[in-house]
Amino acid sequence: MAWNVEYLGEAGVVQVTAQGLHDRAMLRELTRDAVVAGHAHRCPRFLIDHRLTRLALGAAEIFDMPKRGEDAGFGPDLRIAIVIEPDSPARADFEFYAIQCGNLGIHFLRLFFDHAQALEWLSRDRAPRPAA
Repeated sequence: MAWNVEYLGEAGVVQVTAQGLHDRAMLRELTRDAVVAGHAHRCPRFLIDHRLTRLALGAAEIFDMPKRGEDAGFGPDLRIAIVIEPDSPARADFEFYAIQCGNLGIHFLRLFFDHAQALEWLSRDRAPRPAA
């Protein structure tokens, strides 16, 4: 597997750290793993660290990836922060994906170049966790 999924309890975030070359099928698996962890921890906040990821996707695949209103059962508290390097060879692809999400009304996803800023955004307006 080319990614690691972990729950950062103090931050209240599911973090996925990916590396290597990813195609559409791998990104679907990565998303599935993140969603499973999110539900297991009742956590709708995700930090996807793609600083070491390269993409094997064409523009048409990126254009079709976002789906309007799909929140995987997390509701209005869902937030997804994607972190990339500013000089990443895949920067234009990630920016295109983020723009396409915005065009489709998906406003719970943002792109960041700084890990700490992504965590700060994810922690804003977070609903208190219900007692177990």
